[in-house]
Amino acid sequence: MRFSGRIISVLAVSAIVAMTGCGEKKNRGKVHENAKTRTTAPQKKPSAMVFRIRDIDHRTTRLEFHPEYAVFRKIRQPIVMITLLGDWCPQCRGMLPYLSMLQKKNSDSLFVIGVLVNSDLDDGQLRRFMNRYESNFFISNHPDNNRLGYFLAEKYGLGDNYPLPLTLFFKNGKYIMHISGAVPYEMLQDIVDQLKKEE
Repeated sequence: MRFSGRIISVLAVSAIVAMTGCGEKKNRGKVHENAKTRTTAPQKKPSAMVFRIRDIDHRTTRLEFHPEYAVFRKIRQPIVMITLLGDWCPQCRGMLPYLSMLQKKNSDSLFVIGVLVNSDLDDGQLRRFMNRYESNFFISNHPDNNRLGYFLAEKYGLGDNYPLPLTLFFKNGKYIMHISGAVPYEMLQDIVDQLKKEE
């Protein structure tokens, strides 16, 4: 058993006091008055970052990002795919039908969230945009979107000028991977299929 120097000093002083007796009463009192108890402050758990998202039908949910996991309120599917996109981004617009197909084909196991960033579309404009690009999945048009985008980019090491579209995969609240840029439907479906197989 190894002891630190401080513990050895305390043991040595205790042994000397035990061998010499109790000493005078007033000295014992001074020792007690001057003794200070060291306590450590309880460690605070890092708090979660919480974001609210809302689609054009005013369905809302909360995304909570803890240091080691995420919680997606009101979402029952084990796989969550978050895609940061812009209505002004051609690659993002090209991916929208793929995201709809993914949601439709994998509705029991996958929940697709589109997060519009740097956008000023109102709900009516967003509905027309979604119809034009065959986007039939949850697209958030909430004031928290830009803050959420910057947070995710920083948390996963992508910097302030993160590329769009940016797709992040989670399973059972655990971050799995991200993909920068537009990708074909087949690649996204392969990832989802692989995540379905994994326990």
